[in-house]
Amino acid sequence: MKEQNRECLCPDCPSYPGHGDDEMLFCATGSSRYEVNERGCLCASCPVYQKYGLRELYFCNMESLNGIRMRREGRSESHRDYLNIIHIKEAAGTGEAPLESMGSQKRLPLGLDDIHFVPAQVSAIPLNAEDPVKTGVTIGEMADKPLKLSSPIMISGMSYGAVSKNTRMAIASAAAKLGIGFNSGEGGVLEYEMEKAGDYLIVQYSTGRFGVTEDILQRAAAIEIRFGQGAYPGKGSYLPPEKITDDVARVRGLKEGEGSYSPAHHPDIRNQEELREKVSYLRELSGGSPVGAKIGCGNVEDDVKALLDAGVDFIALDGFGGGTGAVNPHIRDSTGIPLIAAIPRAAKVMVNEGLEGRVSLIAGGGLRTGADMAKCLALGADAVYIGTAALIAMNCQQHRLCHTGMCPTGITTHDPALVKHLDTKKAAERLENYIMVSTAEIADFARITGKDDIKKLNHEDLVALKKDVAELTGLRWLNGL
Repeated sequence: MKEQNRECLCPDCPSYPGHGDDEMLFCATGSSRYEVNERGCLCASCPVYQKYGLRELYFCNMESLNGIRMRREGRSESHRDYLNIIHIKEAAGTGEAPLESMGSQKRLPLGLDDIHFVPAQVSAIPLNAEDPVKTGVTIGEMADKPLKLSSPIMISGMSYGAVSKNTRMAIASAAAKLGIGFNSGEGGVLEYEMEKAGDYLIVQYSTGRFGVTEDILQRAAAIEIRFGQGAYPGKGSYLPPEKITDDVARVRGLKEGEGSYSPAHHPDIRNQEELREKVSYLRELSGGSPVGAKIGCGNVEDDVKALLDAGVDFIALDGFGGGTGAVNPHIRDSTGIPLIAAIPRAAKVMVNEGLEGRVSLIAGGGLRTGADMAKCLALGADAVYIGTAALIAMNCQQHRLCHTGMCPTGITTHDPALVKHLDTKKAAERLENYIMVSTAEIADFARITGKDDIKKLNHEDLVALKKDVAELTGLRWLNGL
């Protein structure tokens, strides 16, 4: 190493801004902590570089991303443009579309941040902090066995396989403790989930039908027919082979190491009549539990009308920005519409059909704060789904490695050495705290607007900060009109 240090040309390189002895031998120790400007690389003439047969100039500025050797992202560079370069290189190198995790990071011009609550003052009186606010909701009011919950916040479908067993167990524990709804996802149901929190379990009936038996459907507190989701509406889902362990394969009914692919549509729901028949079949099989559907947001009015005509008890909208464990970024970043556009349109259809309050509307997709959740309720939703936010509460650090099976926090991996980093009891407690705080925040907005029940939040409690948002949502603009 001393010999190599003597031969190192890094301190003399005009591209390297440090020009000191504190950083040397990038070809052996890794990239520089400085932002490197291309001003005349000396790598090709460096004896250390030549000795080890290294390739690529500006070695001090190179990183490995998704298996691609690439210069480090510049401080003033658009992150989206940089990712596009990575995607091109990845596709060129593998001949396949890149695969990533989590929801889109694309920033849309309009969002829930462009909406504020209107505080009650004189004409309407706000409530005091000690005044009680009802936070309970019922999913499927007209069902024989409606699902009664303590909070409008529900945990969306994150399947066993996409997440670890510890994660599923923590979610079930939190649901049982708080009396909130939670969704199985499309990977089947763990016996622990059914035993621990079966009264709150929404079983997802997906296009792949993995691990969904008649016995499980008969025991479900509710059944959700999954047509799509916000991260990739209109496309089937995929769980990579590296995440199919013995136990995941057993629960899903697959072979170990076999990739799990759900088709883009249900093979036996091809028209309106078959949709009605499926809803009736599941309702009868479950003994009257609520039967609903989850859709990615697209042709909202037509899809909602079709589902209402089929007799569903609830509709879950999953907007643009919703998370997932594995997705092609070209689909995730360019398909679907956000909740701010979808909720008012769906709610209007339900009002026009005379089914407001009779069929439940659930909204999900990128929700993080109690404020955003409360805005969804005021826009017309009866409840909200959270997914990524729940994982963050449990300890997700957003490494965005879900699809690789190498999640260092133990949330989306099945590697025993990594799974042990997620303490099920502590994760459940953290999730409980987050949901309780978020529910309390929703109740705060009810008090601020003079309401003693979160169900009373409505359009009149909101104001749009942008005229485009007012036109999009039907809300008042800042001028009061």
